[in-house]
Parts: sequence; C-alpha cells; structure tokens
Amino acid sequence: MSEDKINEFITRVKRESTYHKFLEEEAIRQMVSIFSDNYQKLEYPNTITDPITLALQFYKQYNEQYYQMILKGIEQGKIIIDDQAKKSFVDTSNNIAYIKLDGNDCDVFMIVHELAHFIDRNSASVIIPDEYHFLCEVYAFYMEKKLEQYLKDPIYKPLIEARNKNRMYFESRMMKNIAYQLHCETTYRKTGQIKELDEKKVKQILNQDYDLHIGLINYLLCYPLANILSDYVIHNCTIKDDHDLYRICLQTNLYEILDQWKTKHKIY
Repeated sequence: MSEDKINEFITRVKRESTYHKFLEEEAIRQMVSIFSDNYQKLEYPNTITDPITLALQFYKQYNEQYYQMILKGIEQGKIIIDDQAKKSFVDTSNNIAYIKLDGNDCDVFMIVHELAHFIDRNSASVIIPDEYHFLCEVYAFYMEKKLEQYLKDPIYKPLIEARNKNRMYFESRMMKNIAYQLHCETTYRKTGQIKELDEKKVKQILNQDYDLHIGLINYLLCYPLANILSDYVIHNCTIKDDHDLYRICLQTNLYEILDQWKTKHKIY
C-alpha cells in the first residue's frame, strides 16, 4: 500500500477520533461480538419476473396513502428505477430516490427499502426526524421485514432466507471495519500514535463508501443497529402509526435487546 494511502488513513483516524459516537463504546463492542461469526453470502434466487409490481402491491395493501405517494413520485420522476444506476439511495438534497436493479429476486427488497426512505423524506412529517439520524435505516429495515410477512407463499422462503443471511454477512463485514477503526482511534487517543497498521484492514476501510463528516463508525453502525432494532419492533411491538417507530426505538434498552439478539436471534 502506498505511503499516501497510509497517511490518508492516519489522517482520518486522527480526525474521527474526536467525533462523538452515538453509541457507548461498550455497546459497540457488544455489537462487534454479536456479528463476529463468519457468515456466508448466499446467491439470490431469480424467479420474480416483475419486482416493481410486487413491491407496489405490498405498499398498496400496507398503506394506500404511501402507494399513491409512490405512484406520484414515479410519474414526476422523483423515483428513478434503473438497472444502469450506480447505486440505490435517496438524495437528501432533493429527496429523489434512485433504485438500482440487480436482476435477481432481491430487487423487490431493494425497491421496498429505498421506497421506505422516499416515503420518510417526502411525507408531510418525516418518519425518522433528522435529529435522530443514527436511526435513519430503521424504517427501511422495518419495511423490509413487513415485506417478509407479506410474502407468505412458500416460494419466497429461499429469498427471505437469503436476504436475512446476507444482511448478517454484510453487517459482519461492517462491524469488522468498525472494530479496527475503533482500535486505531482508541490507540491514538491513549498514545498519540498509530503504529503497526494492518494494511489489509486499512485498505478495506479506505474502500468503504461513507460520509466523512459523520465518520466511519457512526455511518456503518446505522445498518446493524437498524437490523437489530427493526427485528425487536417486529416481534415485540404493535405500531399503529409509523411515526411512533423512532420513539419506540429511543425508549428501548439497547443492552437488553443486544442480549436477546445474541441468545435468540443468532440463527443466520
């Protein structure tokens, strides 16, 4: 690895070591432990011929208002679904949704996920307020798991299994990056130095696409946290209004949820 890349990483660590983390270090380390297994990535089946229609049918039965919002967004060019897009995301500067199709059954989950972000950002009142940005992925994950409940036909079982396992696969990789970044930041704060870097881990972090203003740890934590919290809400809470979701998350004892996840949900 070039000296410039090493210096870039060291500069990031020094800067981000000053960033406030939205979770206590103990909770972060507990999450690292939870996602420490060597999860395997599964291939998605390829049986759904029209994932867009399936996703729209799901939203229509879930909430007619959301469904009409989505139709209007597609008509006005505020929802752009394209297999040539670089990635799937909602641009928070204009609230336009870009959805990349990969040509397999996971597309229905990706569509539902990004449409959840679109609904959140374009509702009269946002579902996840900006002040709780660390919960920004919870609603999209929650809607994915509502989709799982909607897909009752046994033919969707392989897709749901693959989606669950692949979430854990990618989130375990995120947590490995978080663990190394946290190690380097802690070492720097204690000693004022960063030595004996693992170049492989450094390269993985530098290749990670994240918001430098938020910091790698805060950015990546949003995904496994959303998986854990959405799972808890789906199995333990009744939500009458989606706007209650963030309040429920804020009121929960995360340490208790992490303990439950470790003992009951490490099934992937």
